[in-house]
Amino acid sequence: MIGCFSLARETFDIDFAKKKLVKTKKSLTKLNKKVVFFNDLITNDKIGENAIKYFKKIKCTKFIVIQSTFTDAKFISSFVKKFKKPIIFISFKEKRSGERLRLNSLCGVNLGLHALIKSKFYSNFIIYTNNEQSFSSEILKFIKTNNNFTKQNYLKKVNLKLVNKKKIVFKKPKLGLIGERPEGFDTCDFNNEELKSKFNANIIKIKLQSLFNISSKVDKKEIVITKKDISKNLKNTNQVNQKELNKSISLFHGLEKIQQTQNIDAFAVRCWPEMFTEYGCASCGPMAMMNENKISSACEADILGSLTCNILNQLNNKPSLLVDIVDVDEKDNTTVFWHCGLAPISMAEKNTPSATVHSNRRKPLLHNFAFKSGDITIFRVSKSENKLKFIVMNGKVLKRKNSFSGTSGVISLGDNTHKKIKNLFLSGLEHHVGFTYGDVLEDIKSLGRQLKIPTYTI
Repeated sequence: MIGCFSLARETFDIDFAKKKLVKTKKSLTKLNKKVVFFNDLITNDKIGENAIKYFKKIKCTKFIVIQSTFTDAKFISSFVKKFKKPIIFISFKEKRSGERLRLNSLCGVNLGLHALIKSKFYSNFIIYTNNEQSFSSEILKFIKTNNNFTKQNYLKKVNLKLVNKKKIVFKKPKLGLIGERPEGFDTCDFNNEELKSKFNANIIKIKLQSLFNISSKVDKKEIVITKKDISKNLKNTNQVNQKELNKSISLFHGLEKIQQTQNIDAFAVRCWPEMFTEYGCASCGPMAMMNENKISSACEADILGSLTCNILNQLNNKPSLLVDIVDVDEKDNTTVFWHCGLAPISMAEKNTPSATVHSNRRKPLLHNFAFKSGDITIFRVSKSENKLKFIVMNGKVLKRKNSFSGTSGVISLGDNTHKKIKNLFLSGLEHHVGFTYGDVLEDIKSLGRQLKIPTYTI
């Protein structure tokens, strides 16, 4: 028997996810009558426990995991540890409508793969498009193959002996960690001693409540001045909830004050759910404003993400940004980099940025625009396979409309972009990658040689 279950998070478009599920289950049943479904969407721990009890009664030889929406890796890690059977993920392609990213399914697969590969468990994934023939072929191949997935070399290791021996001036980074990473986000783990020995990094831990306390005391006059200032480059600030907007601006000044008093070079911030549920606004816009000032602010308390962007800032002296990879289009030979709305305004085409609210939580402040076209360097200080490494490549932002609300860009990685993204995911890349405009690829390789850090590319 082949088990099948579906993962979801209720803050995404569950009704849309259920429609996708109906079609997927019909397709799977046509391909093999021995597929047994756990029918409830796994959205919380209790339903997850029920799913595990259900499959303990059935002797399944392998499992199909339908990644209905973005989720963390907590359940899938626990499930694989208990059953130790081959799995394949199914994610869903979404139309690049310029509207809400309704599922963010592919990013959920990215997060899950990273966590499993850290535990030396290898799997595969499919992006379900309208190509029924391709989908059927991939599923049948999984069903008919008896062996477990094994480790493969999906990336190219750079021979650092052949790299330019240019001396890179690298400043010891002081990283501000505000709050703790969300549960199930193995992508945001870090080793303090390793960062100290390899980068001479100093991590300052700050309680989330401390940021809230400092922000809540920001003078109202300061907020008014900042609101007028950002409205010069940001349309529609008067069309969002003003009380929530003021709170969001106060967070920017809170971050700014912490940065100045403690001399922080980059932040890693626990940006949800407490920003919304306790403080009452989104932190995306404030973090974008810090990014503009080259004090990079990484979401979800991602310390290695903040270090990634700090390195890009040091090498390039331009703003950098941490993004999710949320869509791949094989025919178009492109992928989409997106994040809720924390790209700095300098990354937008002139006169296009506007203010918006968070797509799931419906609170401001977020930036809304497509990235300007241009050559970029894509980079990640990674712990894929639980080993410290650099992953770096060149890419190009194409001149396209905003794919999803928030800040996004359509990206080409040259030939076979689809295959390259798949290889990155299967190598265990984190769900956040950094990029900056311009070409600093060789400098990153030189830094890798200088710091004795293995460096990989696609």
